[in-house]
Amino acid sequence: MNETTQKDWDACSDEYFSGKDRPRAIEQIKQDPMCAFPREIRAMLHEAFSDFTGKKVLVPSCGNGYAAYAFHLLGAEVTASDLSAQQIKNAARDAENQGWAITFIQSDSMTLEGLPDGEFDLIHTSNGAHVWISDLGIMYNSFRRVLKPGGSYIFFETHPFHRPFLDAGFKHFKRVKVKKPYSDTRGCDETEFHWRIEDFTCALLGADFTVDDLRECMAHKNDHYGYLWHYSSYGEREKDKYARYDWRKNPLAALPSWLAMRVTKGA
Repeated sequence: MNETTQKDWDACSDEYFSGKDRPRAIEQIKQDPMCAFPREIRAMLHEAFSDFTGKKVLVPSCGNGYAAYAFHLLGAEVTASDLSAQQIKNAARDAENQGWAITFIQSDSMTLEGLPDGEFDLIHTSNGAHVWISDLGIMYNSFRRVLKPGGSYIFFETHPFHRPFLDAGFKHFKRVKVKKPYSDTRGCDETEFHWRIEDFTCALLGADFTVDDLRECMAHKNDHYGYLWHYSSYGEREKDKYARYDWRKNPLAALPSWLAMRVTKGA
C-alpha cells in the first residue's frame, strides 16, 4: 500500500469509528460472533474449523475490527493488523473497553512486516481490504509465508461485477449507470484497485495456494452483521423496509454482492 492510503485512513479513522451504527454492530457480534460474516463465509469457516478454540487467526487490514472481535469471541488467539496506526489505535481501544485480549499491530498487508513465518492457522480479510492492494501476488505470498502448512485463507470482497456501476447501488440504485468497463481495474483514484475474478484467482494460484471453495454471495435482508449492503446505515435500511434487496425494485440486487474464496497452503 502507499503512503497516501495510510495518511488518508489515519485522518478519517476517528470519524469512521464514531459511526452511530457501531455500538449496535458490536452488541450483535457479542450475542452471535458468526453474525460478523455473511452466511456463505460462515459455512466456509465451519468447513475449515469445527472449533476455533486456541487457533491462531490473523486479520490483516482489520479496519473496523469486527472480524477480529468475532474470532476472539469464538475462542481464537487473534492478531489484527492494519496499515493505519489510527485504525489500530481505535480498534484496540474498543477491544480493551470490552476486555478482549487481541493483539493489534501496525503492519502493511502487502508485506506483513514483523509477523513470523508459519505462525497462523487462518488468515481472514473482510469486504474492502483488496481495494487498497496494488499487487495481489505480493500480498498473497506474504499470507502464504505466515500461514502454517495446511493453513487456510478465507476472504470475502465486493463482487467485481459491481465495479462498473455508479455508486454500487447506494445513491443511484433506481437508475443503473455504467461508469467504466469491467476490464478497467482502476479505482476512484491512484490509491484504489478494482480487481476482477480472474485477478484474485490467478494471483492465489500463482502464490501456490489450492482453491478449496469459491462462492458468489448474495446480500440477504434477514442477515444482521456489521456489513450493510444496498444501504449506508441500519436506520436507512429499516426505514425503507429492506426494499433494495428486491431486484425488481433495485436492479443491482440481481447481482451477487460478494466474491468469497477459501484456499489452503500446501505442506
